[in-house]
Amino acid sequence: MVTNKSNKKKDLTTLLVGVLIVFVTNYIGSFAFERFDLTSEKRYTLSENSKKLTQDLKDIIYVKVYLEGEFPAGFKRLRDETKEMLDEFRAYSNGNIEYEFINPSESSDEKIKEDIYRQLFKEGLRPTDLNVKEDNGMSNKIIWPGAIFTYRGKNIPVQLLKSQMGVSGDIMLNSSIEALEYEVANAIRNLVVTNVPKVALIEGHGELNKVETASLATMLSEYYIVDRISLNEELHSLTERVMVDSLKAYKVYPKYNTIIIAKPTQHFSEKDKFVIDQYVMYGGKVVWLVDPVFATMDSLQNSDVTMAVAQDLNLDDMLFTYGVRLNSNLIMDMQSAPIPVVTGRIGNQPKTQLFPWYFFPLLTQANSHPIVNNLNAVRAEFVSTIDTISKPEIQKTGLLKSSIYTKVSNTPTRVSLGLLRLEPDQSQFNSGIQVAAVLLEGKFESVFKNRVPLEIQNSNEISFKEKSDFNQMVVIADGDIAKNYVNTKTDQYYQLGYDRFTNQQFGNDDFLLNVVNYLCDDTGLMGVRSKKLTIRLMDKNILKNEKTKWQAINTVLPIGLILLFGIFHFVYRKRKYSNE
Repeated sequence: MVTNKSNKKKDLTTLLVGVLIVFVTNYIGSFAFERFDLTSEKRYTLSENSKKLTQDLKDIIYVKVYLEGEFPAGFKRLRDETKEMLDEFRAYSNGNIEYEFINPSESSDEKIKEDIYRQLFKEGLRPTDLNVKEDNGMSNKIIWPGAIFTYRGKNIPVQLLKSQMGVSGDIMLNSSIEALEYEVANAIRNLVVTNVPKVALIEGHGELNKVETASLATMLSEYYIVDRISLNEELHSLTERVMVDSLKAYKVYPKYNTIIIAKPTQHFSEKDKFVIDQYVMYGGKVVWLVDPVFATMDSLQNSDVTMAVAQDLNLDDMLFTYGVRLNSNLIMDMQSAPIPVVTGRIGNQPKTQLFPWYFFPLLTQANSHPIVNNLNAVRAEFVSTIDTISKPEIQKTGLLKSSIYTKVSNTPTRVSLGLLRLEPDQSQFNSGIQVAAVLLEGKFESVFKNRVPLEIQNSNEISFKEKSDFNQMVVIADGDIAKNYVNTKTDQYYQLGYDRFTNQQFGNDDFLLNVVNYLCDDTGLMGVRSKKLTIRLMDKNILKNEKTKWQAINTVLPIGLILLFGIFHFVYRKRKYSNE
């Protein structure tokens, strides 16, 4: 009897202590906030920049994710990872992030579905066609792997599935999951930013015109204020002088965060070079898209042969001083985009066939730098190689490269459509990988250092600076990467990177947006794009050969363990209380 009372007292004490621990833990938890990520890659650990961005939200961001419905396991994984990532952001947002998952194909009414699809496309999302294996055969499904972020009446589309040419579906999905934190954080930043950065497309030297860069300008305008300006040899067309009362002197600031020089074809005057140079010295960023060789498909409209020749833009000394040399040659790559060629006639209609055009290489990422990480192939036209110059204070990072099956042809060289009809000799494509785009970071020296008279150096009006603080620029040896296709009959332009011959969307738009994002990034979010996740997939051969065994283990073993525990517990209690 005494023993029973003692046991009851002991059990009651244990219960009270347990309740007290739970109460104290919850009380402490109401003041302290901590999340634990037990994954080896810390996939759910947000960067400090992402946390701060989310914690500073002043209003609710509502996210509509169109990843709901019946689709393959890979897309279910993307859906689940997206939900968990949004949960992670919501945990730091003080309740300012809400979301819902929507199935845009839920309606059985085809007209309603088409209206929804049209609206999603209009808002900036792109669909993906899937061939799904079902019991009665294969079926085609359209899914919309994207989301719309809304904040105070402003919408931003985010494509969650990142297409990559030449990679398996599993790797593509893993790359998309790797990019989730950046995509969510970047969407939040672009919604809440108040001081919008400014970007300028430079004119006046035969650069791509307004229609040819319409897609680029439209894309950038979602995140930046975009202008088109001519330098006109005006000293402060890219910089502004601001009086600082405390110093009783002027300080010079760049008017634009980044300028883009897209495919110039005319000579740069020394005055315009001076304007750009001083813009760089005072912290302005530049995207150079320069063709050192003049070659164009227009020359092949009436002839099968044209000559590619070097063009003098008067920029060689400038770029050399900054750390690169654009070579007067052309990359020919067996990994290239096709063009249509007339191979015969059917009745009165010409018969065309697509052939790879070696002068249109498909450039791929040179490394895992945030600008190009998980990037789809970039379609280029008449690309040259880039060499880097030894500059101790400048770090050079290759961004885009050709394939290993590359041939470099020095100018002047013949460009002949006759190549399309010949079987390529792989032994001639032996120049190896060639770099076509480079990121330069560091302290740049002025190309005009030791070249300007003393009175100019000392002029308060000119405010000449011979060396920059830490700065960045990107040099690309092809201007056509920024050029969208234009229907000359209707002046309608297509999305940057779209190939009208194959209906493929290449990575030109994402690449240039990443470049500008990186150069304008003042929050450090681009670094999040370097996050790597390990793919842990089941071995399909083992799964096929040992399916029954593992099904039995996963069903029988858990039940068996529970039964064994029940028997052990029953025997233990029986022995314990039979002895009392």
